[in-house]
This record gives sequence, C-alpha cells and structure tokens, in this order.
Amino acid sequence: MFEEIGKILKEEYGIVDISRDMDVKGGLGLNSFDLMNLICIVEERYHIEIDEEQYRQLVTLGEMCDYVELKIREQRGKAG
Repeated sequence: MFEEIGKILKEEYGIVDISRDMDVKGGLGLNSFDLMNLICIVEERYHIEIDEEQYRQLVTLGEMCDYVELKIREQRGKAG
C-alpha cells in the first residue's frame, strides 16, 4: 500500500521523496484541502470509506497506509 499511496502522491502533487515515518499533516507539505483530496482519491480508488475521526488520529504515512489496508480488508470481508 505504501507504494500505491506513493504513486498517488507523485501523480497528484509531485511528491517523490517519502518515507513510512513521514508526518502526514506536516511532512508532505500539503495543505488541509490537499489532504482531504488525497483521502477522497484513496476512498474512490479502493472503494472504501475513511472515518474522519480515525483519519485525524493518523500521524505518519505508514499509519495511513496500514489504516487503508485495514479498511480494504474490512471491505472485502463485507463483500464476501
């Protein structure tokens, strides 16, 4: 998932230098609108819904990736 989120960041925002421990809200250089747009892109691409309260608790890019993977697994469980 880290690679997939990295592709989105590169395609949408030109961000190429990322790490799993990078701060989502400050380290990426994105404003709040960009962050919400990123969430929307991820939700649409992976057919998941990201809870706003949960998202606010995510600090690092790695935590965000892990959370998205969890939501994808949950969604697949509901579909099966």
